[in-house]
Amino acid sequence: MGTQSESNSLLYFLGLVLVFTSSVSANLKEQDKDRIIKLPGQPPNINFSQYSGYITVNQKAGRALFYWLIEATVSKRPATRPLILWLNGGPGCSSVAYGASEEIGPFRVRSDGKTLYLNPYAWNNEANILFLDSPAGVGFSYTKTLNDIYTVGDKRTGHFLFYLKYIDKKLSFVELHVELSRVV
Repeated sequence: MGTQSESNSLLYFLGLVLVFTSSVSANLKEQDKDRIIKLPGQPPNINFSQYSGYITVNQKAGRALFYWLIEATVSKRPATRPLILWLNGGPGCSSVAYGASEEIGPFRVRSDGKTLYLNPYAWNNEANILFLDSPAGVGFSYTKTLNDIYTVGDKRTGHFLFYLKYIDKKLSFVELHVELSRVV
């Protein structure tokens, strides 16, 4: 279980998510810059959209977190489906490299190591999934300040700033139900 401080931070964050999501306006140009048209080895004719990129959480320290958003399948009307934020446990376990690729993501890697196939049990069959490599230094997320890798307290701050900036910059969902998930 988390500490009282972590619980309070989470409640504060969830309150802010509700405030921000109620006033989110679609910034489609910005969102399209991060759209993934096709991954190498991806099967043809997938029925969901994907986005990935970096959100800077500390300009001065050169700290940015990498995300991969996989929308719910088109037939489920993604804008009406919940958003699941997936954070793999650590230390150092990438949500993209493990959570998306080995657990709940839409693709699996074939034995040839070059091509992908659809995961019939992918969670995006029912919800939008946001995989976040966190903290800085894990997976594709990075920092230009070596000491950041050892600073545990920054993790919560980085997550919080990421959420706010992500919601402001990327999401086009007018009504949003957020689920937070992590593996410990």
